[in-house]
Amino acid sequence: MFAERHTIKLPRFPAEPSLQKAKPATPKEVAQQWITKLESVLKNKDAAALSTVMHTDCWLRDMLAFSWDIRTIHGLDNLAVYFGDNWNHSTLSNLRIRETGKFSPSTSSPIEGLEWLESMFDFDTTVGKGSGMLRLVQGPDGVWKGYMIYTALQELKDFQQQEKYLRPHGGLEKLPGGAAKGNWFERRQRQMEFLDEDPTVLCLGAGQSGLNMAARLQAMGVSALIVDKNKRVGDNWRSRYRTLVTHDPVQYTHMAFLPFPSNWPLFTPKDKLGDWFESYANLMELNVWTQSTITSSTYDDNTHTWTVEIQRGDGSTRTLHPKHIILCTGHAGEALIPSFPGQDTFQGKVYHASFHQDAAETGSAAGKKVVVVGTGNSGHDIAQNYYENGAQVTMLQRRGTYVISAAKGLFMLHEGMYDEGGPPTEDADIAGQSLPIPVQFALNVDLTKRIAEAEKENVEGLTKAGFKIDFGEDGSGIYRKYITRGGGYYIDVGCSKLIIEGKIAVKQSPGGISHFEPNKLVLATGERLDADVVVLATGYDNMRTSARKIFGDKVADRCKDVWDLDEEGEVNAMWRPSGHPGFWFMGGSLALARQYSRFVALQIKAIEAGLTQR
Repeated sequence: MFAERHTIKLPRFPAEPSLQKAKPATPKEVAQQWITKLESVLKNKDAAALSTVMHTDCWLRDMLAFSWDIRTIHGLDNLAVYFGDNWNHSTLSNLRIRETGKFSPSTSSPIEGLEWLESMFDFDTTVGKGSGMLRLVQGPDGVWKGYMIYTALQELKDFQQQEKYLRPHGGLEKLPGGAAKGNWFERRQRQMEFLDEDPTVLCLGAGQSGLNMAARLQAMGVSALIVDKNKRVGDNWRSRYRTLVTHDPVQYTHMAFLPFPSNWPLFTPKDKLGDWFESYANLMELNVWTQSTITSSTYDDNTHTWTVEIQRGDGSTRTLHPKHIILCTGHAGEALIPSFPGQDTFQGKVYHASFHQDAAETGSAAGKKVVVVGTGNSGHDIAQNYYENGAQVTMLQRRGTYVISAAKGLFMLHEGMYDEGGPPTEDADIAGQSLPIPVQFALNVDLTKRIAEAEKENVEGLTKAGFKIDFGEDGSGIYRKYITRGGGYYIDVGCSKLIIEGKIAVKQSPGGISHFEPNKLVLATGERLDADVVVLATGYDNMRTSARKIFGDKVADRCKDVWDLDEEGEVNAMWRPSGHPGFWFMGGSLALARQYSRFVALQIKAIEAGLTQR
């Protein structure tokens, strides 16, 4: 069951006309007065006084600032309990608003009838430094109170990321042991092979998750090794179908510490991204063993240590003892490959979308009858690929799909935040994650309507062509589908036009496929489709299935299911405690990998530094 339970209706807080007659305080004055009162409440650990600064219907999204987890708290009573449970862990102090820039105090109306004052702010905690967002609403009595508050730990005081003023010196005389212990190159060879120590963290997978993760860890002084089965770093993208490009624009997809160059393409071709990954690993001095796989693993609850055997590409075997393992193989698990009655009698070709390379490589596609089962991103891209190689293509749709164009709607999603005129990426990440996920859903309803209006011609054309469009639960659009299902949408890069023009056919079959015949695919509706090739763009299982396949039942049974939302509205098990000590799930888009790798690294560093229990 996906997270439909997180459909909410936001209350309205319109500006009070009677209060506008008096000279209003400036947004900066209001924000400063409020944050001063909040700091006093926190300093005095006075849960009873929270009602003087927080609205009854308030929300707090907290990422490690109060507790060592990612939490969403809704309602004043629940907030008082949360603060009470965590006073001794961490108390915010030295709260200060951002006085300049895009996120200095200002008022806005995100939807009709809801007006708030918002500002970014910075703070100290017992163990580190953080940043957040405040959003205040004004009651009938004119008092401003906290409505949406975000607090996120950004660094640990004693273990700051080695960047900017803290960057390494680089001179040989500054390295431990001096020249006698080797120059930079000689030391790197020993580091990469872990000849002198075991890695503290073992990351499985050298995609965007593993690379961002290792870069964050090493910047905090935590040794990390990435193990990847491919021949080269970046092959996880190079090996995908020939026409693939990123579906998010470059401004949104930067990686930690090393943004893409200013002349980088807006959307990155897969092979170019693979080359960037390889360069990133070298430039960031990440330790990567390619052509390597885990052959066995055990965890000792007494020593909090893994024993992992790794088969390397040269045939050798190494046994390592990391404290943590991070599964960085993507937010999805194993490919969901259904089978159907009569499939063994089918004289054509059937394969899952994950095995697709290029229609031109499957033999002569011209004139072939191809049925693509599934209407998400992969299904559309593969259908377009086959059509462009001369095939007769039919897409089979079981249920509605949300469609947003890369030319219009996609940029509306990122407008003012991740675009050429946007704020620094670090600030955009804070603001972009600052609203509770259920609140984001609610606010996205209006945005989804505006996108649909801007793309009206496309929406009407698809509907007329027999394609069923689903705008998501409560009409909340793409993000809800992504964060709860990991699919159910298509970012249109050309296939919609082919459907509208009738060049690619669409068949509806809510019951899916009934069975195969030697030369046909029979739908649950009874309709028979001639087919030479059937592509099953049927998605992927829970990421926990990957953990079970690699690490066995003993580990997987202790883990929680991954993805979708928990009762509070946070993502299950991803980027936070998995249920198994020393085992973490790390996945998501390039942007999410950049953003959340910080929080996973902070959690691991806090454990290793003794700031929190394992």
